[in-house]
Amino acid sequence: MDRSLQLAHVIHSINVTAGGLCHHQDSSIGDAHLEYATQLTRSAAAMLLGRHTFELFMQFWPQAASRTDLPAGTLALAEAFHTIPKLVVSGTSVALTWHNTSQIKPGLESIRKTLAGIQGRVVIFGSPSLASSLLNEGLVNELHIVAQPYIGVADPRAFTAIKQRIGLSLLGVDSFESGSVLLRYKVNEI
Repeated sequence: MDRSLQLAHVIHSINVTAGGLCHHQDSSIGDAHLEYATQLTRSAAAMLLGRHTFELFMQFWPQAASRTDLPAGTLALAEAFHTIPKLVVSGTSVALTWHNTSQIKPGLESIRKTLAGIQGRVVIFGSPSLASSLLNEGLVNELHIVAQPYIGVADPRAFTAIKQRIGLSLLGVDSFESGSVLLRYKVNEI
C-alpha cells in the first residue's frame, strides 16, 4: 500500500502510573477525566481498540448507556462510546454485540488501509500493544498520557514494544481534581 495516502489523525490516550504501568484499575477517574474522554470521543470519527481493551470495555460500557443509576459524566461517556464506530483489531473472533462495532484483521497493512478510509480523528484508548506497534510505524499523530497519582504494581507496562526513541512535542497540560495530569503531545516524525 502507498505510504503517502492520507490517513486519519490518530490520537492514543492512555492512563499511566508514575512507574509506567497502565493497568486499568490504577486510574483515578473524576468528572474532569470523564469530560476529557467524552470530548475526545465525540471529536473522533472512530475508536480503534485492541482485543484486550475491547473485552474490558465490554464488561461495562455497552450496558452503561441505558442505565439510569450512573452519574451524568459516566452516562455522557457511555453515550459517546455507544454512538462512535468501534474498530476492534483482533485475529480471533470477538463478540460484535456492542452497537456500531466491527472487527479488522491485525497487521499494519490492514490497519493502514482502515485508517486511509477514515476522514478526521481516530482515538485509541488504552490498548498498549496495539498503540506501540502503530507508534513504531509512525501511525500515531498525538499521544495523550493521563499520568495517574499512583506508583502501580500491576502490569501491563506502557510502551514496552517501542523499537526506537520517539520524539514528542508538548501540546498542552491539564490537571484534574483527582490529582491526575493530562499531558498532550504531538508525535514527531520518525
